[in-house]
Amino acid sequence: MTNPSVPARTPWPWVVAGLGWAYYMTPALAAVVADQPLSLWWLLRVAGPGLLALVALRWRTSRPVASALACAVLWAVSPTVIGAAAAAQESVARRSGRLLTTVGIGAALVAGKGIESWGSTRGGAAASALQVELILAVVAVVVASLVGLLARARLEAREDRVRAEAARHEAELARLAEARLAERERIAREMHDAIAHRLSLVALHAGALAYRSSTTPQEYRETAELIQANAQASLDELRAMLTTLRSPGLAPEAPQPTLEQAAVLAADAEDVGQQVRLRVTGDLAAVPVRVSRHGFRILQEAITNARKHAPGSPVDVAVSHETGAVRVHVVNPIADLAPPDRTGAGLGLIGVDERVALLGGSVSHGVQDGRFVLDVVLPIRDAKEQL
Repeated sequence: MTNPSVPARTPWPWVVAGLGWAYYMTPALAAVVADQPLSLWWLLRVAGPGLLALVALRWRTSRPVASALACAVLWAVSPTVIGAAAAAQESVARRSGRLLTTVGIGAALVAGKGIESWGSTRGGAAASALQVELILAVVAVVVASLVGLLARARLEAREDRVRAEAARHEAELARLAEARLAERERIAREMHDAIAHRLSLVALHAGALAYRSSTTPQEYRETAELIQANAQASLDELRAMLTTLRSPGLAPEAPQPTLEQAAVLAADAEDVGQQVRLRVTGDLAAVPVRVSRHGFRILQEAITNARKHAPGSPVDVAVSHETGAVRVHVVNPIADLAPPDRTGAGLGLIGVDERVALLGGSVSHGVQDGRFVLDVVLPIRDAKEQL
């Protein structure tokens, strides 16, 4: 962020100071043109303080008050300091941040000019010219103060906007992080329930092996293979669940739906007035339960999003079980006239991304030719997984 104490990288203070010095050096230029001798004392008294004031401006950013006070002292000696005094006063107003300091330094500068005018023993038209110079000095100090205060106010307003934008960005990041955490907790609960169900099957079949004495070798082998498959599937679920969070104190939920209930999901949507055209390719019952469960939730989120953001528009859903993968493809036109539902948090796609990432799949979503397209591919790494 910008700091008012940082030196302003602009040449205008030097330009103003130089022009003020040059204006009062015109008599010397006229004398040179007329080939008249110049008094060394006049040069030292008039030109010298103006040049010293230019040197004092070197510290107008690091020590603005000291620089302005030096100009006030030099202004009491020579009128050529007027430009440097205005530049120093602007720097004080911009960087001090205190109105009392700005007014006090401005009064010191005007007092310096007043001393210089009082010390000039001139009468008649010359006295009137001195009065005009004094008024001009007051105007220059006031204008420089206003310019500096305005610049500081604009700078502070810009800093406030930057801070507000940073706060909004941080709030958005926090909102997204909270949404991801909530979705991971939900996924963890689902996996917890699935693991509990698998282990209950393992315990059931293991108990049968322990207490049934009439079991044939073939039945022993089949039961052992079933126990092994469910135990391996439970380990896979557990490894995935360790990457998520589960809130304590939540009771296990009912068995989670899978892609086999895709037709039921479409029928439920049509019951509330949504047009869903479902096309299923392949045997969804053969999809591993873990993949099928996440696929159902992704499909559910896609249909819900279409109903919220494109009410009244038909939704085309294609679910296919191919070799080594399950694909969910959802397309709906963008609604032109129907007002979208703004009650949601707008974070549904984050949940979809989390589920796809958990399974190591791929997802793409966005507007294409006036339609919103969601395309998800979920890999099947273990086609023999059973529940």
